[in-house]
Amino acid sequence: MDMTIRLARINEVEQIEALMKSSMKALGVGHYSTNQINSCCQFVCVPDQQLIEDETFFVVLTKTGAIVGCGGWSFRDKLYAGPSETPRKAEKLNPLTDPARIRAMFVDPTYGGKGIGSLILNHSEKAAKAKGFTKGALGATLSGLSFYKAKGWNKVSEEEAILPDGTSIQVVQMEKRFS
Repeated sequence: MDMTIRLARINEVEQIEALMKSSMKALGVGHYSTNQINSCCQFVCVPDQQLIEDETFFVVLTKTGAIVGCGGWSFRDKLYAGPSETPRKAEKLNPLTDPARIRAMFVDPTYGGKGIGSLILNHSEKAAKAKGFTKGALGATLSGLSFYKAKGWNKVSEEEAILPDGTSIQVVQMEKRFS
């Protein structure tokens, strides 16, 4: 794979958002209805700038500089993708007792199966572990469930997440101990 991974930059928010929406529109098919996908594109596929400011959010780039993957982790108490609900920062997690949050993982659908998701997830897990976290938590969309299972993540529960427009989507809560 001739790609690089690095921390995302605040001036890349528009590119990241376009990638998120493109990914959901393609990879959500077969898992969610058209209405659910459209609602996710409006409310979920929006970069949380706090992750970029915290330097915990990565992008994967091609040789030409195109962003083909994004995702990261967080030491803050927020599990889902999407913008911050309030201007104040979410509370910080305690690495001794809380799991790090894996957040906002999206891959350009034309680059699926090329190891981009694995690269981002591995980078995120290692970075969280380097900050003292021994476990992680995430809310998987149905389209990402098999990927996370293959990477050693365990299903904890399923829930219906209600988006701001009242649309509900099924999300699977998962956890993993970092080795």
